[in-house]
Amino acid sequence: MAQKKRHGIWKQLDKNSRIAGLVLLASTMLVLLVLGYRYAHIAVTKDVKGHRLDKATQQIYQSQSIDEAKRGQIFDVNGNPMAENTTSYTVVAVLDKSQIGPNGKKMYVTPSQDKHVSAVLAKELGGKASTYEKALKDGRKAKRDQVQFGSSGSQLDVLKYKQLKNKRIPGLTFVGSPARFYPNGVAAANLIGLAGNVENKQTGLTELKGNSGIEAGWNKNLTGKNGIKATAVDENDANRAKSKPAVNGSDVYTTIDSKLQAQLETRMDVLNDTMAPKSALAVVMDTQNGDIVASTQRPNYNATTGQGIGDYWQNELTNSFEPGSVMKGVTVASAIDTNNWNPNATYRSGTLNVDGKKVTDWNNGRGWGQISYDQGVGLSSNVAMALTEQRMGAKTWQRYIRNFGFLKSTKSGLPQENLGMMQFRYPFEQANTSFGQAIATTPLQMLQAYTAIAGDGTMLKPHVVSKIINPNTQKVVYEAKRQKVGQPIKAKTAAATRKQLEAVVYNDDGLGHDYALKGVRTTGKSGTAQVSTASGYQNAQNPTQEIHSWIGMAPADKPRYMMYIVVKKPQKVPSQVTKQMAGVFKPVMTQALQMAKGDNKAVSSQAQLTQVPDVKNQSRKQAVDKIEQAHLEALVMGDGDKVIAQSPAAKTGMLNKQRVFVNTGKNIVVPDMHGWSKNDVMIWADLAKIKINSKGNGFVAAQSVEGGTRLNEGVHEMTIEFKEPKVE
Repeated sequence: MAQKKRHGIWKQLDKNSRIAGLVLLASTMLVLLVLGYRYAHIAVTKDVKGHRLDKATQQIYQSQSIDEAKRGQIFDVNGNPMAENTTSYTVVAVLDKSQIGPNGKKMYVTPSQDKHVSAVLAKELGGKASTYEKALKDGRKAKRDQVQFGSSGSQLDVLKYKQLKNKRIPGLTFVGSPARFYPNGVAAANLIGLAGNVENKQTGLTELKGNSGIEAGWNKNLTGKNGIKATAVDENDANRAKSKPAVNGSDVYTTIDSKLQAQLETRMDVLNDTMAPKSALAVVMDTQNGDIVASTQRPNYNATTGQGIGDYWQNELTNSFEPGSVMKGVTVASAIDTNNWNPNATYRSGTLNVDGKKVTDWNNGRGWGQISYDQGVGLSSNVAMALTEQRMGAKTWQRYIRNFGFLKSTKSGLPQENLGMMQFRYPFEQANTSFGQAIATTPLQMLQAYTAIAGDGTMLKPHVVSKIINPNTQKVVYEAKRQKVGQPIKAKTAAATRKQLEAVVYNDDGLGHDYALKGVRTTGKSGTAQVSTASGYQNAQNPTQEIHSWIGMAPADKPRYMMYIVVKKPQKVPSQVTKQMAGVFKPVMTQALQMAKGDNKAVSSQAQLTQVPDVKNQSRKQAVDKIEQAHLEALVMGDGDKVIAQSPAAKTGMLNKQRVFVNTGKNIVVPDMHGWSKNDVMIWADLAKIKINSKGNGFVAAQSVEGGTRLNEGVHEMTIEFKEPKVE
């Protein structure tokens, strides 16, 4: 019985074992099935919890780096550079004692070197040696690994960087960052603007960003798009390394003509030195297309050296103020257009009662007795304009103010362009606007308004950019064209207004005699405005507290150019305001008209743009022929058989007649650089591997090594003196 019971137990155990085995087998099969499915899924999709295995594998076999895009350059209308790319450097002193180079060489500044290093830094960067020595000692005391030296040791240009690096001081190193080089210094500095360094939060790289002028207004066009450089490590997976090339920023060509700009800068320097104004502006516009061909202001800054940056940040072109009597030209045009102007009619000058308040003429309300409106224009009578506004009616006059484009943006593209403002609620305010008080306008608005008077009544948009070129394709992506923005007056009104404004220059008692051009009939309007404050007008009848202006056009019958000059609060010789302003107007306008006469107008079409050919490794003759066929000028360096280097690089877009430097590497001689731009000098020096010590700005006036001297005769460096061109 017991045996039978044991047999039953074993039978049950055997049955349980078989069941357990089947369960284990089924579980194993299920696991294998799931794993098989998972592996198959991974093999097909290459995805694990959102991670792409193929991408991860690819990253193992390739290294990636940022292909940095170049910021577009800014040129004048003829292709002369006004803003270029370069590199600035910050000098850093390493204090970390663990920095040991090959052969046990110390790659840090030791305490015993402090005096020597400080003396060198003081000599090269300026300042006192004790300041640098203190920075080094303070750095060690604070247990820093490295120290910098503030503004003195930062933003070093390439020349200063090379000079300091050549001292080969152990422990001194340099950090490079992108920078802008402005070869023309003060020329149109406020219009061109500045670009500074910012950190790209995505890449951590330092990039350039415009913060004023054209640099800011066209920052989107000037800024390129970074690419990716990828290099395969395993040659079998070379096809997996995908690179994305950088897209460089577009080049911006301004409407500025550098030769006329140089004349304007020189004349404004004289005015600024003579009159010491709080600020001043002068701008020249081509009335046929709205191009701003020259523009400057004071205070100004030198974009090359940084001198003056931060002293005065307002761009006077886009800043609004009460324009004073130059507004009277618009008032006269509006009255003529509405048949409310009779130059021969007379009125009592001096004082006019408007709504219980007095409008007075500028000579303390004395006036000139009973005079004609024609005389009133020449004498710049406020009463004449107030009476004219009353004759037109406030609603009509307000409509013309808006039709002439005031109180709204000209859409110039420049940053922070003011709209202006106007007080027009009461009759006294309405009368004041007729002679340029109780209304604030920008110079761009005033120039735009006067284009209607200068032409056939058609108002043109002001342009500061002539074209934009994609350097990657050399295609013109934008080109400024004559753009009509309104028709505030009829053509016959414009002609009649110009004729009427000639009274300012040619009437016996006109106030603008000093602005008459020799051999060319001139028309325009002078202006004087009191400075408005929250508590009223500042020191009425005090020339040192007033805004003086002149807007002139020539030739009077069919103006080609218009010039607007504004001098705010001159602190010296206020009695000579008109004479000093005419000293700017006459030579600059004369030169502009001479340019127009020879049709020496700046280029603006794609047909005059050419690509630099690739001449590297070609013979000298082949290189010269190729460059000349591209309508460029070849400057050959040396007498070697083949070209070993060229600048600018192949496929660079250039305007006709610009220089292309080709280096043959043998027996290079120093050229006669007189008249060269700083940009050309630096290109030549870089190819010739010679150090340049530069002084001043503008164009080459003197060089320490004579033209024709061979570099292999021991010439290792040169001093070049640059000067702004002198004008008569």
